[in-house]
Amino acid sequence: MVRACLNGGRTAGHGPAVPRSPRDLGRSTAETVAAGTREIHVHPKCPCGRDSLSPRVLGPTLEALRAEVPVPIGVTTGAWADPAARLAHVRSWSLPPGFASVDWHEPGAAEPAAPLRERGVRVEAGIRS
Repeated sequence: MVRACLNGGRTAGHGPAVPRSPRDLGRSTAETVAAGTREIHVHPKCPCGRDSLSPRVLGPTLEALRAEVPVPIGVTTGAWADPAARLAHVRSWSLPPGFASVDWHEPGAAEPAAPLRERGVRVEAGIRS
């Protein structure tokens, strides 16, 4: 199984090839799946380019990707993305992803994992060594 991360924590400063908008992510997703990828991991970005877990950012991103491909789509729940509102955002997603990564090296990692599992979202353990 091949999983692709289309943008990660990269910003506009990393170059124009890094997809950030839902439209650009949708296009990149279609190209990546056509090349053989079977799962997609993305970092939804707000218009300013920062990672965001807000349902106003996540929803349009997931809709754009799901309109292009039928593969599972996952997102980050990294503490750097909306640190003060991370848990509230995860609980408020009206359109949840298929899976979400939880970075277990971060303080409070179990907090987003519980509501993800309650909602049927697969939890992907991010382990840093």
